[in-house]
Amino acid sequence: MLRAAFKLPLRQAEGLMLSVVEMLGIELGVPDHSTVSRRSARLESIARDSLPSGPLHVLIDSTGLKVFGAGEWLADKHGRRSRRRYRKLHLGVDAHSGQIVACLLTDQDTDDPSQVGPLLEQIPGEIVSK
Repeated sequence: MLRAAFKLPLRQAEGLMLSVVEMLGIELGVPDHSTVSRRSARLESIARDSLPSGPLHVLIDSTGLKVFGAGEWLADKHGRRSRRRYRKLHLGVDAHSGQIVACLLTDQDTDDPSQVGPLLEQIPGEIVSK
């Protein structure tokens, strides 16, 4: 739970749990990162929440995501820069609840208006405004 709540890697989650137990002054065993990894593989996946009831007011926007290649640190170290690669994340969000109701990941050359139709097709309920 701590790992998911704070979005921590396994070793950092282990360190956080150790710190909390020490600060509380209790003797409690904390599982190591490999145990947490093994146990988390058997957990059920978190299902997507159901859509809010009633017609939706959908907001659509996109943002750019930088794609890091395997040799990115070499470019930083030696100062040689290649053309950066980006992906675009297109989201449809319910205006009242803030819940993501549709999403698409495209390449950097895809224009935003062309993705409105595919985003709206992902939403099974009635849409009042777009």
